[in-house]
Amino acid sequence: MRAARIVFWLISILIFAPLVVLNGKTIWRRWKDGQVKSAYVRLALTVVACLLIAAFLLSLYRFTLGYQLSLVMERTIDIFTRRIEGEIDITAYKDLMLKSGLADVGFRPVPEEDLRQAGFIIGGKYSVAISEQAYDNNGDTAVMYARHQGEGRTIYTAVRFKFYDNKWKALEHWVVSQEEIQKMSDIKFIEIRP
Repeated sequence: MRAARIVFWLISILIFAPLVVLNGKTIWRRWKDGQVKSAYVRLALTVVACLLIAAFLLSLYRFTLGYQLSLVMERTIDIFTRRIEGEIDITAYKDLMLKSGLADVGFRPVPEEDLRQAGFIIGGKYSVAISEQAYDNNGDTAVMYARHQGEGRTIYTAVRFKFYDNKWKALEHWVVSQEEIQKMSDIKFIEIRP
């Protein structure tokens, strides 16, 4: 998600820098030549154009955060990591997922018992990596995997997403079984949280 933020900042700079600099020069020239009214009109038009472009870029950024499955997975796993590190409980976790627009109303989180059986230590620190691509993608649903390393163990979880109204939303989150882990040997992971 940090990379997406950097890309949008660079796009913003590349759009706003020439717009502000070129119009700033024109406004300054008109001001010096005594065309004060014309300078104010140009300034007002520049401000309006900048506000419209900023609104467009912000809406595009928000759209991208919901449309790109890897970014949705990253945000989902970030909230889940807060849960297993003991910052929030399961109720707050579900509420935060719903408020963030990351989960469907019927979202099924990993039960506490499954977390303990898998070896998660609530309050422990974990580094997290997510799969580079989605699997079991049949059009409107997809599964992504996460690898949690810490406290001397490696644990895998998976999240099933469904595509609603141009956004991916989590349906369920579970701990990956040993049989699934053996099938996952060729999956490449991207570290999102060291």
